[in-house]
Amino acid sequence: MKNNRSEYICKNGLKVIHIYKPKFKESYVGIGVNYGSRDINFYAENEKYKSPKGLAHFIEHKLFQMPEGDAFSQFSQYHASANAYTDTEKTIYYFTTTMELYPPLELLLKMYFTPYFPKEDVEKEKGIILSEIKMHEDDIQSKFFYQTLKALYPNSAIAIDATGTVQGVKKTTSDDLFKAYQEFYTTDNSYMVVVSSEPKEKIFPFLEETLASLKCLRGLPRRIEKVSHKVTAPILKYFAKTEQISACLAIRLAENNSNSFLCNSIIGILDSLFSPMAKYYKTLYKQNAFYADIEYSIVSLRDTSYCLISTTSNHPELFLELIENKLRKLKIQDIDDNITELYQKHLKAKSILIEDEISTLGEESLIYALEGSNYTNVIVEGLSLNKESLCAYLPLFHNATYVKAICKKSEK
Repeated sequence: MKNNRSEYICKNGLKVIHIYKPKFKESYVGIGVNYGSRDINFYAENEKYKSPKGLAHFIEHKLFQMPEGDAFSQFSQYHASANAYTDTEKTIYYFTTTMELYPPLELLLKMYFTPYFPKEDVEKEKGIILSEIKMHEDDIQSKFFYQTLKALYPNSAIAIDATGTVQGVKKTTSDDLFKAYQEFYTTDNSYMVVVSSEPKEKIFPFLEETLASLKCLRGLPRRIEKVSHKVTAPILKYFAKTEQISACLAIRLAENNSNSFLCNSIIGILDSLFSPMAKYYKTLYKQNAFYADIEYSIVSLRDTSYCLISTTSNHPELFLELIENKLRKLKIQDIDDNITELYQKHLKAKSILIEDEISTLGEESLIYALEGSNYTNVIVEGLSLNKESLCAYLPLFHNATYVKAICKKSEK
């Protein structure tokens, strides 16, 4: 990878990554905060505080409303396309543009560091967010996913939908928004990524000048919640209005194992078992354990990681029993050299493509930065992946907690 990345810390503590792309017209700017849907319990004004569920997502909505008007409209006037999203542990705001960079960049900083939560507008926003929640409630697979997470992480905010709950949104106040904003939206808890043809010699001074005019908070948040080690219910049966039977094996890996190489390694291991070329995939198929593609993913959080392996099946119990037994006894012989080599080539091709996709490069760089990793290092590590390095992660499956989840048609 080309050495086109620079890191900078502004005088007020905001950390910035600049990726120089001199031959591209498109620019990406994103700013993110380490604050997401699971951050329910924290200290606010030196007292323990439990926020309404969905508060991080509510703030995401409200930051686009500024004292001088709607930020979306202003971004459009600058020929920039803006958006934001909230997930379990972070909230990200970003824009892309092929026109002048500095006006929307200034707007993004002012929006992010200017909380504006008038009571009457907070009440109006509740209707919009409640409509989002209703959409999620009508999505069977989404509900099945969160029910599975609740079984995997009982009594944990990890299993809360980022949009929150109806009760949580209805009881949210302007004061709640300010408390969370002041605790989490600090320069020390934020990261910015700029991917542009504009050089760092112009970008960094512009950031300093703009930030000097804003009232930015400092400090790190004081979270309270940690993942419980409580034993998980091993079987979940969920009934819904569906014609297909879904089977999902949810796997909670050992705690405190998160690192930048983890996700690539776990997917590499699962490829050796569940990609269509894998010997074990063919064994499952011959046993009629499934009738659609097997999908698998991993999510790595601050203090835990989990995998989901799912398919549709007429024999879900058989599918789940077989793959759980396999994973609990994984051996070095289960790692396929040819599949591992293909996976490494895939990672290399992906890294090359991302270098030319400005918005994807910016988003990936920002996500890894918020997680405390360097995107370039992650790519380099991925390219060094081999059978021996994958085998170091096999014990995670041996010592994991498993939940077998089945979604069937409701008899009612």
